[in-house]
Amino acid sequence: MTKNTDPARDWSAVAAAWDASVDEVDSHSIEATAGLLDRVGVQPGERVLELAAGPGSLGATWSQLVGPTGSVELSDLAPAMVDVARRRNAAFDNVDAVVLDASAIDRPDGSFDVVACRMGLMFTPDPSAALAEVRRVLSPTGRVGALTWAGIAHNPWMTCVGMAATMHGLVSGGPPVGPGSIFSLGDPAELAALGKGAGFVDVKVEEFPVTFRADDLDAHVDMVSSLAGPLAAVFKDATFEQLAAVRRTAADLAAQYVTDDGVEIPGRALLLFARR
Repeated sequence: MTKNTDPARDWSAVAAAWDASVDEVDSHSIEATAGLLDRVGVQPGERVLELAAGPGSLGATWSQLVGPTGSVELSDLAPAMVDVARRRNAAFDNVDAVVLDASAIDRPDGSFDVVACRMGLMFTPDPSAALAEVRRVLSPTGRVGALTWAGIAHNPWMTCVGMAATMHGLVSGGPPVGPGSIFSLGDPAELAALGKGAGFVDVKVEEFPVTFRADDLDAHVDMVSSLAGPLAAVFKDATFEQLAAVRRTAADLAAQYVTDDGVEIPGRALLLFARR
């Protein structure tokens, strides 16, 4: 999407925005998150690792599920995100926040009973390697749950902004479907094949609806552009004229989703669940 992209830097740059907005963002995907929590079925005393945890908004939930005899590690590649997660979860003795790379998890074999990841697996340059690492650090009875975005056609909440940015020169290249891109794991069959290829069993992929709500389209563009790491960087460097043009085009692309109460733009998430 941009030159000299550095994931740790790009996502650290939007950590403050995520800290301020994560509760609103989480409200858009309540059903998908509930599905993740249900499938992994965390039990008291278990050890949980959340990859790409961002500001750590699930920390309180994990803490309650594992109880005082369990443990939780909230991890992210971006140090600034980890700082936010650590602060937000400082009250929980059984929760820690650490910098970890999902593609090379710096933990011994069998360290966790559950590994979860919300909307982070698709950003790894090699998801097969990341899933192999997840399997390695899971116990023999371990489970993995990973949410990704479905295909680009099912997520106009993002594409109306991304397409507008591309049309006005902020973003170059084709659709974000290549390795490490937001829609790189949007095919359910391919996602299931990745899980099986990594050696997991009982592999299942489910679909969940997501709805992004905002007061108006400008507010939606502001949210997406401020939270999407690499996209936020190009919006920050854009001229006033470019930003105005992007807003006009995004409004045209998403006009069908405007209601009397604001904007409701649909999306779709995929949940990969498997056992070690």
